[in-house]
Amino acid sequence: MHFTPPVQTIYATIQALKEYWKEGEEAKWARHTRVFNAINKGLGELGFKQVIKPELRAGLVSTVIYPDDPNWDFEKVHDYCYERGFTIYPGKIADKHSFRLCALGAIDEPDIVDFFKVLKEALDVTGVQVPIQYN
Repeated sequence: MHFTPPVQTIYATIQALKEYWKEGEEAKWARHTRVFNAINKGLGELGFKQVIKPELRAGLVSTVIYPDDPNWDFEKVHDYCYERGFTIYPGKIADKHSFRLCALGAIDEPDIVDFFKVLKEALDVTGVQVPIQYN
């Protein structure tokens, strides 16, 4: 580094490595897999369609297409979830209206189950209906 190093990044990397080795590679992979599978299950049960086909998904981020409902309002659903401890991220695809869910972090399957309870409440409160998608 030619100048002042990004100290916060170095500390974050050291902490991430400590946590990684403490949990163990196989356990961490198993947890991430549980989380990603729970996200896919929850989205399917609510009727959401994803951008990426199941066989091509990497297991990190799910990109979800907005439901075709005039009541859908990302900001309202986002805020409802956020006020209850969950964050959904806006989509980054130019030609598709979407939002994203991440399978990373210090979370496990029960957290995802709790999230989908809140997301379902948000849909009910805002009057959004998601038609079941059959892939």
